[in-house]
Amino acid sequence: MAPPGEEALYGEELRPGALVGPWVVVAVHAAGPVSSLYRARHVQDGTPAALKVLHSHASLAPLALRRFRREAATLQRLRHPHIVEVRGHGTLADGRPFIAMEWLEGRDLAAELAQRGPLSPREALEVMEQVGSALREAHAAGVVHRDLKPQNVVRLAGSGESPRVKLVDFGVAKGLRPGAPGNSTLTHTGTAMGTPLSMAPEQVRGEVPDTRTDLYALGVLLFQLVTGQPPFPGPTRHEVEEQHLHAPPPRPSERAPVPAALDAVVLRCLRKRREERYPDVDALMEDLRGAVRGTSARDAPEHAVALYAEGCAQALESAESLDALDAALERALRLARDAGLDARLEGCGCLLAMAALPEDMDAARELRARVLDAARTLANLPVPLSLTVHVAGRSTEGGLARLPDWVEPSGSAGVVASGAALRGLEDGLLLEPVRGREDRWRVGARG
Repeated sequence: MAPPGEEALYGEELRPGALVGPWVVVAVHAAGPVSSLYRARHVQDGTPAALKVLHSHASLAPLALRRFRREAATLQRLRHPHIVEVRGHGTLADGRPFIAMEWLEGRDLAAELAQRGPLSPREALEVMEQVGSALREAHAAGVVHRDLKPQNVVRLAGSGESPRVKLVDFGVAKGLRPGAPGNSTLTHTGTAMGTPLSMAPEQVRGEVPDTRTDLYALGVLLFQLVTGQPPFPGPTRHEVEEQHLHAPPPRPSERAPVPAALDAVVLRCLRKRREERYPDVDALMEDLRGAVRGTSARDAPEHAVALYAEGCAQALESAESLDALDAALERALRLARDAGLDARLEGCGCLLAMAALPEDMDAARELRARVLDAARTLANLPVPLSLTVHVAGRSTEGGLARLPDWVEPSGSAGVVASGAALRGLEDGLLLEPVRGREDRWRVGARG
């Protein structure tokens, strides 16, 4: 039997002085049903840390144990200034796993709202810019957070009038593709994960999440930031879930003095069908900036889809290969036009074609699908082509013409597409993240 002092230090609840890897426990910060959070300091340099330790009963449950370890793996891969940093992880002598994270001085947004009330639209925009940036990084890595809520966004102390926040708690994060941090088979279709007040309808139904699931939660968060309350309150989980599934969302302007344009942003986030929400974080943030800063809806940019094709170096090695490249680009032009694009640039060894996306989301999705299909067909040609498919605002059409801003280097053949071009088309595609490029995916050719 361990000495009494040792039992006190290393019982179910760790006591001050307990050694966890290179960290010494200072105090219990919060205790939950599955894990406890401790404040600690590094043995050598005294750096503060937050230790998340799984409870003994949860450590014996394979599902909880795997989810906990998955959170550690997820956070270690997600390095971003607005995502909490993992300093290490390991296992206690009794088998309980722990995660050591940076200690965040501050309070979560739930406490912030309870203490000071709703934020102004401009303050909310500052918070949303940071949370959106963190989600963009997670989505680019193939991770859906699935539990975005005020309690999981910490406002750092000392950030003054301009709030600085960090996103925490990826405990129920879900990988979108094999190899993504957090991907596993432990969460299956039919299992609802997340917090009821922020859950998208597809989460309530236990369906497979995607990035638009987080966009729904972003809309809930935005609603709470400017009104101080959730859009769908209720005394029971069942009542809240029923509202997410069936009730029309309220407008924030019914509960707070916010512009009508902000209503439109929230309502689009809270569409019941994920296909009707924003395609990605960037599109949402573009509209939110306009709503808060006073940009008229009619001035908001339309979006365009573009296809760029360029011959790789081996396609330029001889007169014969140049002739073959010309023929391939002729084929590319025909396929682009068949897909609904107009040629904007026909250079020596390259082609740029684009078209405005229809306002109807189904029609826009069909156009993107045709363009992607054309690119995948071209990837099967014997002539090596570097192909890029991208979506951007019409106001940045000049930006689309600035090819280095978005076109992949022509050194390797194949299709690369941005997340905005792929949104809603991922099923059945073989996607591989492009190293060193945020939100860029290499797409398998057509079989």
